Amino acid sequence: MRMGMMDGGGTGPYLQIEHVGKSFGDFRALEDISFDIHDGEFVCFLGPSGCGKTTLLRCIAGLEYQSEGSIHQGGVDISWLPPSKRDFGIVFQSYALFPNLNVADNVAYGLVNKRLEKSHIKERVTDLLSLVDLARHADKYPSQLSGGEQQRVALVRALATSPGLLLLDEPLSALDAKVRAHLRREIRDLQKRLGVTTVMVTHDQEEAQTMADRIIVMSHGRLEQLGTPNQIYDEPISPFVADFIGVMNFIPVIVSGTSSIRCGQLSLDCDTDGFAADTPLNGAIRPEDIVILNSAEAGSNVIEVIIHDIEFLGSYMRLYLRCAMMGDHELRADVPKSVAQHLSVEPDRQIRVRIPPESIRLYRDAI
Repeated sequence: MRMGMMDGGGTGPYLQIEHVGKSFGDFRALEDISFDIHDGEFVCFLGPSGCGKTTLLRCIAGLEYQSEGSIHQGGVDISWLPPSKRDFGIVFQSYALFPNLNVADNVAYGLVNKRLEKSHIKERVTDLLSLVDLARHADKYPSQLSGGEQQRVALVRALATSPGLLLLDEPLSALDAKVRAHLRREIRDLQKRLGVTTVMVTHDQEEAQTMADRIIVMSHGRLEQLGTPNQIYDEPISPFVADFIGVMNFIPVIVSGTSSIRCGQLSLDCDTDGFAADTPLNGAIRPEDIVILNSAEAGSNVIEVIIHDIEFLGSYMRLYLRCAMMGDHELRADVPKSVAQHLSVEPDRQIRVRIPPESIRLYRDAI
């Protein structure tokens, strides 16, 4: 089944992946992958190690060939073209810069191969290095640069020939957290400015959520869900996606009515989505959706819990809660630090919380 495009804009998809599958012997790396990407979009392939995201990127680049299916770019069937005949630039995790060439010559490499005029090459290299604030490092060698600077050089080298498609294979995973956070903004800003269609592979959910127009979540060679960062986070279609994106509480529940579920001895109001009574399901709720109450507040789905443990996470605190009526199932609640301090939360204290009915999602499958 084809995953649809974003509404509005454009005359059609720029990149079309049609029923792509890939086998390595008996191992099935990709299974019937189909989706479209519009011109100028930034799309992330997101998933755990071994889910097939890098294999899919390599098929798009022609570094691997799919076992079945087709790939079209700009209306042209590129399914079996060699990499040299495809219109893309690529950036790898390892930078892959030429150590014997200085920064300017690294960036110019693809332009030299196209036999362009030296004056045009020099102007293009200067412009690109200025875009990423590296013009002053043009004569340095890769070994004289930091990891973040080397990755910026690799990025503009990939963009030097003005490719229609930019492929990024975990480009930030080798960098420390602060450099990674800074560079992902730089890459996103540069992509917006140039308008180049971009596909990035990452296993970092925060990276995908902050950079992508849309995210393709993958698992075991299959496309689990495609959508905007908000859609993926707020409306995960499977327990795998719900668990992989952000943090999620899962509790086993039984449907007890058209608008209620039961967990142990506890009954909760919830839209049961048409599931029949006595159907066993997985209930899911985000920690930030659990509301800590003061003693006077009341309402539906208000329960008494004991704070078993507390984690300090900077701007918020994560409370580990246990409710006798729910048996051994533990809930995590994320509370702003100011709220936690105001309510004087501490281990072993009994408090009251509310689980909003509209925040509970139900899944038939386990994680």
